[in-house]
Amino acid sequence: MKKGWSQAYKIVPWRGQLQWLGIMTVALVAVSLVAWVYLSVSSKASIAGRELQFYQNKKSNAIESIAQLETDLALVTSSTEMSLRAKKLGFKQVGPSRFTYMVIPGYGGKPAAELAPYTLTRTQNEVITPGFTQSIWDWMYGSFVQPASEY
Repeated sequence: MKKGWSQAYKIVPWRGQLQWLGIMTVALVAVSLVAWVYLSVSSKASIAGRELQFYQNKKSNAIESIAQLETDLALVTSSTEMSLRAKKLGFKQVGPSRFTYMVIPGYGGKPAAELAPYTLTRTQNEVITPGFTQSIWDWMYGSFVQPASEY
């Protein structure tokens, strides 16, 4: 009886064909999904790169514009240009003989700025432990690499 059942099961040729068709369909879907993810990531990366180029171009244009405006300001505020504009507005050049200097007793002039003294004092409580100043790489090296080399 067993032989007849397995023999009847093997006799049907379309079952093997359906299995191969199913395997090929799953493989095709898997390859399609991988290709879709690859194309999606590639397109997003290319869009981001293009936007980066656009913003770098805008930045360089802004830097050039600022440099041009600074050049224009330097030309407008140069001494020769300022004296020409002052003469056009009716100002006259005054020599030192036209000024009267007054000496005020007790006035010593503008006082010098007093800055706070530079003192670097640390108490024992202010010292930061190495656990807070250590980088993650130093910690990993100290935790995993050095103990393994001690054995």
